[in-house]
Amino acid sequence: MAPGRKRHRPQRSCVQCGAKRDKEGFFRIAGRPGEGFEPDPGGRRPGRGIYLCREAGCIGDFARRVRTPKGARRFRMGASAGLLADRLEAWRGGT
Repeated sequence: MAPGRKRHRPQRSCVQCGAKRDKEGFFRIAGRPGEGFEPDPGGRRPGRGIYLCREAGCIGDFARRVRTPKGARRFRMGASAGLLADRLEAWRGGT
């Protein structure tokens, strides 16, 4: 990289509140439709990423959102949405 140039930092948006910031500032959920989704706070798992602010409010609101049939369809989570919501609430309770 040329001297004086800044390195590009990936930007992401929170799916709950819409806040934009560097990728490292978000909590990631990784997975694939039909295979299930898992909390991925380290950002290392393969699959499609869903990003949330690390604030308990965004994580809790997202967990409630995916418990509804409409929310589960929006993110193509199917039956695994309830399990993901349980895991998010457990993670949120541990922070």
